[in-house]
Parts: sequence; structure tokens; C-alpha cells
Amino acid sequence: MRDAWIHVGRLWTNGEPVLAVDAALRDAWQGLTNDEFGQIIGLDPQDTSIPVGAGRAVLVGGDGEVRDDSWVEVLAADGLVAIVQAAGPDYPDVLARALGYPDVDDQAGDTLNVSSGELAIFSAVFDGTGPYSVPLLPAQPGPVPPLHDPPSHEAGQGLRLSATYRAYKLKVRRYTELDQRNCFARWLLIPIELQD
Repeated sequence: MRDAWIHVGRLWTNGEPVLAVDAALRDAWQGLTNDEFGQIIGLDPQDTSIPVGAGRAVLVGGDGEVRDDSWVEVLAADGLVAIVQAAGPDYPDVLARALGYPDVDDQAGDTLNVSSGELAIFSAVFDGTGPYSVPLLPAQPGPVPPLHDPPSHEAGQGLRLSATYRAYKLKVRRYTELDQRNCFARWLLIPIELQD
């Protein structure tokens, strides 16, 4: 794993999955209006993507075993994107340990194409655009949050970030205990060009 991860944003989840999709396809997702969110409920836990318009979104975030209501932290390093949900008394430490955890046994997920060069990450409950959507904040590089803390004004927002590469392979690590007090789940978007 990389050691130069930079925190770029966070999203609040009430246990529902989060989507990562090419920002150009965002308006095709009708999670609330057409109850496309209901399609996700019926998916097998091993499914890692869902159709969105002419493409696909990958499911990244919302592991109820880690926490029901939770922040999902988004970090980037050398073209990779990590979405991490963590629980533990020393929040920055458990995030660092989650990012450093080997990915060799992670579940191989589907491919995410990002031909527009921009990635949209938001709760699957909402629509991609329109009155039932959430605003997407631009990526804001900064320090890892010192605490998990309760939801804030950012809780009802998504995230938009530049994609360095045009195709990513998803790797999923579901609920993982680090020790008796710390656990995490992690979704990695690994540029296909960088895969071994």
C-alpha cells in the first residue's frame, strides 16, 4: 500500500451504500425518484457494481458491521482512491492502519470507467441530479479528521474529484477487525494501468 495518502473528503452514511461513478453519468442515477436504490437492496453481497445510464457505478461504502451511522473517509495517493469506514478510539490511527492493511486477500470487484476525468461519489439513496440529489463538494486535500464525530453540515453532501486515470479496478475488504477495539472496511479504486 502507499504511505502518502491524502484525505480529500468525507461522506455520511446511515448504513446505505455509496456510489462511485463517472461524473458524466451522475444524472442517470435516480435512486429516489425511480427507486433505483431498491435495486441495490436485492443485490448479492458479492456484487460490486450497478448499471447507471450507459455505464456502471461501483458500490463503495456503507458497511453496517463497522458502524450503522458513519463517516466514510475518501483518501487519494498516486492515482489510487481509498474509501474507508473505520471505528476505534484513536480514529486517525485506525484509518492509517486500514490504509496500510495488505490488499492481497481483498475481494476483486468490477471495473469503473471514468472517461470524463471526474469521479462523483454520493449516497445511493439520492438522485444524481435534480431536487432529490445532494450537492457534490470538490475534493479538499487536508489532514485526516482527528475524531469520528457526529454528522455536520457536510453530512448531506457528496464528493467530486479529478480522476487521474480513466479506468479503475475495485478491491473490497469488508468488516475487518484490527483488534478488540478497532475495525474497518475499505474500498480501493486501483488504476488498471498500475495493476501488477
